[in-house]
Amino acid sequence: MIQIVVNGKDWQVDCESTIANLLGRIKLSPKVCVVEINDEIQDKKNYNTAMLKNGDRVEIIRMMAGG
Repeated sequence: MIQIVVNGKDWQVDCESTIANLLGRIKLSPKVCVVEINDEIQDKKNYNTAMLKNGDRVEIIRMMAGG
């Protein structure tokens, strides 16, 4: 297990976790969010391959529709 911070909260995830794994655990579709790791916005096409590392700071921003 590794330690990461997701939206300001400490999380533990498997060593082999990707962004897609994390979003699945949160039950959030990649289509409705943007993920930033250590102040860098991640490309959605890399969500399945981008591995999370110990100490990563992850920010997940959800898109909302409204008016």
